[in-house]
Parts: sequence; C-alpha cells; structure tokens
Amino acid sequence: MHISCLSIRNFRNFKSAQLHFRKGINTIIGENGSGKTNLFFSLRILIDNTLPRYFKFYQTDFNRVLDSWAGHWIIISITFDGLDTSEEAQALAIQSSGHMETATQGSYSVYFRPKYQFRKELYEYSQVEGKDSAGLKLLLDKLAIEDYETVYLCRSTADFSIDDIYKKYVGDFDKIEFPDPDDKEELIFGTWLPKEINIHNELSCTFIKALRDVESDLRSYSSNPLISLLRGKEKTVEITKQHEIIESIDQLNEQISSLDEVMEVKNGIDKSIKETVGTTYAPNIDIKSELPNEMEKLFQSLKLWIGDPDEDGHKGRISELSLGGANIIYLSLKLLEYEKVKTDRIANFLLVEEPEAHVHTHIQKTLFNNLKENKTQVIVSTHSTHISSVSNISQVNILSRGDKEAQIFYPSKGLDKDEIIRIERYLDAVRSNLLFAKGVVLVEGDAEQILIPEMFKKVFGLSLDEIGVSLINIGSTGFENVARIFHPDRVRKNCSILTDDDTSIVTLPADPKTDTEYQAHCRASEKSGKERKLRLTDFCKGNTYIKPIYAKYTFEVDFLMNSNSYEFANCLDSIYKQGAAIDKAKEKLENKSVEIAGVEVLRIAGKHGKGWLALLVAEQLVYNTFIPKYILEAIAFAAAHINISSKAKAVLHRIKHIQEHDGNSLQEKAKDFDVKDKSHEEIVSAFIADFKNDQLTTFLAFL
Repeated sequence: MHISCLSIRNFRNFKSAQLHFRKGINTIIGENGSGKTNLFFSLRILIDNTLPRYFKFYQTDFNRVLDSWAGHWIIISITFDGLDTSEEAQALAIQSSGHMETATQGSYSVYFRPKYQFRKELYEYSQVEGKDSAGLKLLLDKLAIEDYETVYLCRSTADFSIDDIYKKYVGDFDKIEFPDPDDKEELIFGTWLPKEINIHNELSCTFIKALRDVESDLRSYSSNPLISLLRGKEKTVEITKQHEIIESIDQLNEQISSLDEVMEVKNGIDKSIKETVGTTYAPNIDIKSELPNEMEKLFQSLKLWIGDPDEDGHKGRISELSLGGANIIYLSLKLLEYEKVKTDRIANFLLVEEPEAHVHTHIQKTLFNNLKENKTQVIVSTHSTHISSVSNISQVNILSRGDKEAQIFYPSKGLDKDEIIRIERYLDAVRSNLLFAKGVVLVEGDAEQILIPEMFKKVFGLSLDEIGVSLINIGSTGFENVARIFHPDRVRKNCSILTDDDTSIVTLPADPKTDTEYQAHCRASEKSGKERKLRLTDFCKGNTYIKPIYAKYTFEVDFLMNSNSYEFANCLDSIYKQGAAIDKAKEKLENKSVEIAGVEVLRIAGKHGKGWLALLVAEQLVYNTFIPKYILEAIAFAAAHINISSKAKAVLHRIKHIQEHDGNSLQEKAKDFDVKDKSHEEIVSAFIADFKNDQLTTFLAFL
C-alpha cells in the first residue's frame, strides 16, 4: 500500500492543492517558503503517531487567501493505492457502489469544521428568503475557534481541492448556499474507522526533519531502529551459549562488587547512615554490579560503533560522528527496519526533509539512487539540484510560491514514456535548476550561457538569479525535449526559447550551384534556421508558457552589430600578438557591413572557440553595452513575475552610471533625476518618462 494522492484545502499556504505520488521514491522540490514543511506536516497529521491523535488546529492554520476563516473548513485527505486483502487495509477501502469485491484504493481524511449546531444555523440561514452578505457576516462573526471540531474519517470519495466540490458540500459563501448537515453524505465525506482499528497502529511513519540531531534517537529504546532490528534475536541464540554468557556475567558482577575500592565505599556509606539515624532505623547497605544477565537486555545494550572510511582500524561511538554521518546511519537503519522487521504493517512511510542540510553532494546522489526498497514509500523534500537531478520527473512534485498560496506543478503530466526519459537524461545537477526557477531562458550555446547573464548584470545591476530566472544551455539537445515541461498541465512558468534565424551574413547568388564553399555553408545554415523556426512555431502553438524568440543571424553577429564593436575590439590584445593583425581585425569588426564585421567575428570565434571568445568579451562589458532587443524580450518573458523593487533597483543602477560618465548626452538629466521621498512605482514611472530611449525602458516595455 502506498500514498497516491494528497489533497489539501485551506491549510496554511495551501488554498486548494493536490499532489500525486507513486510507489517507491518521491521528491518534493521547491524554493524556500514554498510550503515543503507544511506539506510534510499535512501528511503527518494523518499518519504520524508522534503527533497528537486529535490534532488541534488554530486560526493561523487557515489559508490567508480567505477573506475570513470563519465558517470555512480545513480538509486534508490521503488516497492510498495497492491495498491488500487484510481487514486493516480494507477498513480504508473505497467500495464501488453495488460491488463487494476487494478494493485496491482507499482514503483517510481529517476535517476541521464548525460543530454541527453552527453548520445547522448556516444551512437554515441559507434557506431564508431575504438572506444577504450582511446577515451572513453577523452569523459568522459569532463563530470562535472553540466552536470547531476535528474529525477523522475513511473511505471519502470527494476531492475538496476542487472548488465546485467544496462549494457544494461545505458551502458557497458568495451565493450563501450551505448544505444540510443532517444529510450525512457518507459516500462523500467518508465513515468512521471501526473502533477496533487504530490507523497509527497499522502503519509506520518516520519523519526526519532538516537539521535533526538523530543521535538521541539512536540512543532511545523506543525509537532506535537498531534495537528494533535486534529485538527477538536473543531467542535464536543457542542455549549453551546463553548459559555461558550469563554465567560469565554473574561472575563479573560478583568480581566488581567485591573489589576493595567498592567495599570501602559501601562500608563508608553504611557507617555514615548508622551514625546519622542510629542502628535501630538505619537500613542495611550494599553495592552490587548489575550488568544485565538476561539475553534480551544484553541485546538492548548493544551500541553501534562507527569507523571513518579514511581511518582504517578505528571505530568510535555514534556521538563522534558528524551530524551528517549520523543521519546517514539512521536513515539506512530505518529503511532496513521497515524492510526486515515491520513487515506486519500495512504500509511504511519515510519522510525526509532536506537531506542536503547534512549530506554532501556525492552521498546525496548515491543515497537517492540506491533508495529502491519495495516495502517503504519514501518522500523527500529538497531545494538541492543534486538530489533533483537524479529524481525521476514522473515522481516529482514542484512547489512554487504564489500570492498567499502555494502553486503545485507536475512536470511529467501528460507526457509519454519516451518524452519523460529524454528529459530525465538531460536534467543533470546544473540544468535541473530550471525546475526551481520562476522563469527559464533556453539557449543553445556556451557563448550565450556566458555572456547573457554577465551583460544583464552589468547593464541593469541585476543578476538573473536575483530575479528568479535560470538561463539553461541545452547544448545539442533539441529545445522541444526540455521545453515541453512548461505547459498548462505541467509546470506553469514562462520559458523563452532563444535561438537563431541563421540568416546568411553574405549575399547568396540566385543559383546555389554557383555558391562558393562559404556561401554554401551560409545557405545550409539559413535553410536549417527556417526549418527550425517552422518546427518551433508549430511546437509552441497554443502554449502560452513557451515563447520562441529569434536572433536575425547568430548570437555573436547580432551582439556585435548592435553597436558592440568596442567590447570585441578590446579583446584583440588577448587574441593576437602582432599589432598589424590587431589593427586589421579591429577595422573589420568596426565596419557597419554585416558581410565584413559578421564574417570577421565568426572567423575569430571559429578559430579560437565561441566559449573562449565569450569569456574575453565578458571582461570588457560596460554599463552601456547594448543588449540586443531579442535578448531583452526573451528575459522579459521569463521574468514576467519581476517585482517593483527589482525594477527600481535597475533604475537606480542606470541613473548612477549615466551620472558618472562624462560626455553622455543624458548626464545632466540623470543628475537632475530626483528619487527623494518617491515610492518604487514613482521612481520607475519617472525613469520611463524621462529616458524613453534607454534600453531599460525597452526591457520594462517588454515586461
């Protein structure tokens, strides 16, 4: 049995959420504050016996999107798949109407709702002919959190994360329509568990939180998985060996107790007590060694001793381990315990919060790859790209921060097996950060990967990371293989595809047969560019989360021809040793004709490598390096979420650098630009009005 779905309504930062899980390993990834901890807590309320059986919710547990919490319900529901035929599992089973066969799907839910009397009042008011919002508010204002109840039910068939379901069976606060609580609707809400079945006794759940000190758990009798693994093993020890061990311990206890040093202390205590209270009332004193002489207790006294793999021959107590090492030991023991000992439970669950807090990169990846146990469902939360890079996207849920509520994305929804495999092969630890970003720009080469983030930072004073945009170099992988993740059914984040039209930079003759070798190469590139454009246009059609944006020629040429010859010319000293070669190359790069300047920059890039040339150019970027408009458009599409504070920061950066550069025609206007006592909105609006031709204004217009 495993959890296949978690539905959450109105709990903390989840307004209406549904997450999907599979058997085995599942990953929850998301930025800080996206709700990973709240998600785990939702699960634990239902299945973790370390939390109170009837959990107490508070006003602050209601989602803040609600105008008022009064009258609303918090609903958390788990759907189980793969139920076996046991009575305990079938108690959760959702029985199909009219069928008595064994069910394989079940559910368990918690409802935090107004008590019956208040729900009855809401229903009765909804039947009043002159009902209105003012009257409803007067009724809701009487409701206190003490008027709520916590109810646990099984076999629910409703998904209350769906608005229409919630409004029908909980209430429509806008239309003032509420159901009659006397209509039990057991098929919808579920039924009580049989009295003889306690769900917490039928399954196991361990939560390993981030920064957890598991050393105390490894010392605890009740929670130490080593003790659980050893429990009962004493019964399999041969009787003769048991007698030998117990006899030797009895002798050892006697030897310790009869030591002169021990006897001296015993006699001293005995004398002191008798002198204090007299011989009539003084108890008789002795000191005895009590090393356990029962096999069960002897096994309980066993402790793990750990040796560092780099220090052969040395082993120490668990307390000598780093916190990360202790967590690895604990996690491994817990999995073994579930697989070998707790086989009588209908399900085992291991919830691991941010293992990257203690476990370094290589162990993260190895650990995650090797968690392939069959009897335990593992759910890991992370914001580590190293863990997410080895996660199957079919077993990933992505959380993203929204306005007072979490957004949830399923990157594999609707994709076929081959499409999923291609994406998973691509997502290494570098590229998988696209799953965490608020927006993504896909590029196809090293030069774009190096230069675009650098020029954006230099010109606008903002890093792409700062505004939540990941720029990903897809290399030789087709754009479609990755971009298909961004879709209304999957990850609802903007993704720009930044590529080239590859228009020929030289004039091509009408007859291809007369092409020179260089012209033939340009013609072939131009043809490929047109075919790529048609393919991408068709691929993106109808999907508002993907936007293909094209350079006219190719990246280096378009960057150069946008008045950026200065940056390339300043690199020539690092490319050529002879002054004549430098002068010749500079003259060509500064030519206004693409047939001269474009050919030259591609010649240099082809000779020394595009990535290498991009590194040199990156060192020459200045505040007024001109970012081509197609790049601004691509970043703006990916950064549609950018906030006013970031916009204002970019404005202040531009103003500062315009003020500092003599000879700039806008210098005086920049010096007169007043930001005192202005809000961020006012600063941005004033900049747009005063600097209509600045490239920041162009970028803001694209937004």
